[in-house]
Amino acid sequence: MMNPNRSATPAPSKPVAAVTDVVDTTEARAPMRDAANPSRIRDAPETRTVELSTGRLEVTVLGGTWPLDELCDFAARENAKRGFLVVSKVLGRHVPVRPRTMRRSARDLAERIPADLPGPVMVVGLAETAICLGQSVHEELRVQWGRKDVYFTHSTRQRLDRSLLCRFEEPHSHASAHLIYEPDLPGVPAPRSLVLVDDEISTGTTIRNLADALVGAWPGIETIAVAVLTDWSCGFGWHATMPRPTTSCSLLRGRLEWKAGAAVAPAVASASDAGSLGRMARHENFGRLGLSEPIDRAPNTERPTITGSLRIVGTGEFTYLPFRLAEALERDGHDVVVQATSRSPAHLGGAMTAKLRFEDNYGTGVPNYLYNADPTDGRTTWLAHETGTGTMDDALVRALDAQVVGWAS
Repeated sequence: MMNPNRSATPAPSKPVAAVTDVVDTTEARAPMRDAANPSRIRDAPETRTVELSTGRLEVTVLGGTWPLDELCDFAARENAKRGFLVVSKVLGRHVPVRPRTMRRSARDLAERIPADLPGPVMVVGLAETAICLGQSVHEELRVQWGRKDVYFTHSTRQRLDRSLLCRFEEPHSHASAHLIYEPDLPGVPAPRSLVLVDDEISTGTTIRNLADALVGAWPGIETIAVAVLTDWSCGFGWHATMPRPTTSCSLLRGRLEWKAGAAVAPAVASASDAGSLGRMARHENFGRLGLSEPIDRAPNTERPTITGSLRIVGTGEFTYLPFRLAEALERDGHDVVVQATSRSPAHLGGAMTAKLRFEDNYGTGVPNYLYNADPTDGRTTWLAHETGTGTMDDALVRALDAQVVGWAS
């Protein structure tokens, strides 16, 4: 098991600000290209206004390697802390995505992470949205770097009967508390480098909170790399507050300016429950206790017969293995898309064209949602879970006429 008090090199006596170590590899390597004419490099920022039921969002794109419309859209959140949601088009969460698109975005992001990070390197994905992205980046880094000293873990909102490494807060989230457990990696020393993976960064507060918690647990950390799909943090100066020298990279960078409108009442008054932590009485390690190498396991339950186009829906924090299954089926020639349920409450409109509400299969009593899944689109739906037989809400199964596929019996 990793020992948080053991380090490959002595820890600095105090946190080191990263002002002179900041490298935005997106900006350094590739200016923004015109979506209509990819051969032409855009020489001025792209600006657009997004009107949402909760307010107005001014979006400015400053650079990147992917066009904005390929990476994300925007929606209104049922959250007084922040009234908008950046909705990724490549994560396989709120919007159905083809596995090859998910793979390409993770590979492109991994290519921008410095390859000379001192090992061991710990890749950390943030729950719930960036767990699959983080595991995919971990997988890509091991291939691209040809190194075996690259490990993975992710934050969680599920309590386990295991030793807790640290806890941190995501202030703007509906569910602000994150837990990270002590990795069960016998013989592996504490990491010297961190790669922190999230779908987007706005002010840098959550990333800094995560870094502070991890450096507190692993004081031998020497350097940090932050990798996000979209970086909206221009002007916030968060790099200077990081506890170790930090580089960052993204597929797109820009700036968001939010003007809140009139308050919109949530469809269901569940805000007090949304931040609840669950408890998993039975748990198999698909990432919460650390992984030394990527996993790729078939479901425990019998795989249904495929009769046409397919939608594979991950649930909550269980998204990577459903993605790997979808990726394998796509390689075999099947028409398949991936998406996942979410704890995040959002209003219809903008990027959200459809919304299903149902009970959490983790048993927390927290309402869950599935967005942009059209039951009339002709796709067969497989609901993928890690929580055991009988845990999926029948209302969701009926709404999508779904078949349930489990990695836990």
